[in-house]
Amino acid sequence: MAEYKEIHGTKIRNYTTNPDNPITGEVWYNDTDNVLKFQYPNVTAAGSWRTANNMNTAREYIAGAGIKTAALAFGGSIPPNTGVTESYDGTSWTEVNDLNTAREAAVGIGTYTAALCVGGPSAINELWNGTNWTEVNDLSRPASRKYAAGAGTSTAGLFFGGYSPTTALCETWNGTNWTEVNDLNQLRYGLGGAGTNTAALAFAGNNLGPLFAQTETWNGSNWTEVNDLNTARDFIGSNGTQTSALAFGGRVDPSPITPTGKTELWNGTNWTEQNDLATARSGLAGAGADNTSALAFGGTVPPITTATEEWTGAGAPVGAWATANSMNTGRQYLGGSNAGTETAALAFGGQGPGGYTDLTESYNGTNWTEVNDMTTGRGYMVGTGTSTSALAASGFHPPSPAGRVTKVESWNGTNWTEINDVNSHRNDAAGAGQDNTTGLMFGGYDYSAPGVTGKTEQFNGTNWTEVNDLNTARYMLEGNGNSYTNCVGAGGDTLSGDTGKTETWNGTNWTEVNDMNLAREAGTALGDNSSSLLFVSGSTGSRVTNVEEWNGVSWAETADVNTKRNNLAASGSATAGVVFGGGDSGISAATEEWSVPSSTTKTISTD
Repeated sequence: MAEYKEIHGTKIRNYTTNPDNPITGEVWYNDTDNVLKFQYPNVTAAGSWRTANNMNTAREYIAGAGIKTAALAFGGSIPPNTGVTESYDGTSWTEVNDLNTAREAAVGIGTYTAALCVGGPSAINELWNGTNWTEVNDLSRPASRKYAAGAGTSTAGLFFGGYSPTTALCETWNGTNWTEVNDLNQLRYGLGGAGTNTAALAFAGNNLGPLFAQTETWNGSNWTEVNDLNTARDFIGSNGTQTSALAFGGRVDPSPITPTGKTELWNGTNWTEQNDLATARSGLAGAGADNTSALAFGGTVPPITTATEEWTGAGAPVGAWATANSMNTGRQYLGGSNAGTETAALAFGGQGPGGYTDLTESYNGTNWTEVNDMTTGRGYMVGTGTSTSALAASGFHPPSPAGRVTKVESWNGTNWTEINDVNSHRNDAAGAGQDNTTGLMFGGYDYSAPGVTGKTEQFNGTNWTEVNDLNTARYMLEGNGNSYTNCVGAGGDTLSGDTGKTETWNGTNWTEVNDMNLAREAGTALGDNSSSLLFVSGSTGSRVTNVEEWNGVSWAETADVNTKRNNLAASGSATAGVVFGGGDSGISAATEEWSVPSSTTKTISTD
């Protein structure tokens, strides 16, 4: 057996506490605790689906090819049958040239630049070259072969099963012709397939009776029955290889047969149940290299759908929160340098134990230090910029209404200076901006109305100018972005209740996109742009620890903060940031740091 030194190149080292940057797998001795310790990365224990941008055309019994970040969707039924073809680049679907023969229930084989569309209501075979579809030699028989499955490439394919009526027929493609080979053991249609033309997998399906869970492997000559799926079904989505595949969606018993979101992972020996699709459906298509990375698209819920979901397997990096040193003065309703970093942040103003304050503190990644105060103490303001170049806009300080201010202050790293006011006073608005020469303020409560507003103002370094409003007026929303032309606004209160509505700003207009999973108000946000945001904590009537991550398309829940609170502030990005202050059971000075990837340190028992 190899010794530790042979593996890592050194003996186990002694440290007074823990090493600053331990290597994954390294073991050390902590002199203070008198124990052995090691560190390992935090990763997901199971795979999961995430909503992606929808296809342009909804359809069922669709065919697909390619991988998660480069896929092709073609054919299907709207109804009627269609030849529409769309390519996916990992972000969006784009319509490209149609099939020559519109059809449903065909089989897709290959990549998004070299694919086959085989069968359906006919034996027609078409080849995609990345630009156009061209008819090539048909299947050998029969004339119609619907709801079959396939594997392989555009020059070495495998086509098996199907309905015309139900069949076990199997054919191989050599780039020119189809040749019949040994049949499946089980006649079936509506089945899934994965692999190559010499190492394939067939699973699930139907034969005008009970649904099948049976799985068979192909070795280039014969099919062999292996371990079944956990859930029998038909008209499923599938992808992968003979030893690493996914089965997802489809229809399940008991009667009436209904769509499902069930997902199972094949490891070469057994199927294991995983996290379900967000949208249960049948007649969908899939793409993906293996069971760690996949794309599901189209199908029927019913009705027919454009829904697209991306699969990421177990082992993906997971972020974590770590408690850091508290601010010197706890406060809520404060401003923060939202375009700063986790090691260079600024906290200013807010409501402290003694009332509204002008206090400013800077954070260096370890400690908070008091610096020069604001000219006007206040809360409910918008804070943007960095620890050396920031803006504080609008807000409130007693007495009302005189304390409803339109004042704006600029921070240069040393002092605050009053500059030109915003056009309208607002409390609880949100903002974005990379420094004290650019800024965006949006939403809030407008006392001149009075009521919630969607007003948006843009700062050019000298003046504020009203631009296009949010689509949904609200206050206590959150936003972020180190560019005032590329940011996100999310959550808030419309006065009819909390909302999860999310909008992206492109420098001219706001566009509504997918909502947050948890509607809430008065949280904070970490992020760089409209494709990367973390919405942290807040309130749904009571304070929450929930954190959601925005990837430019959809929201997904991630690790909770340690301290539930609202009306807090933040600095940094969606992968490395810091949140601070707010209100919990009282006024908080708590600081927490966020990092992705993250790690956990464990103690080795020596008992």
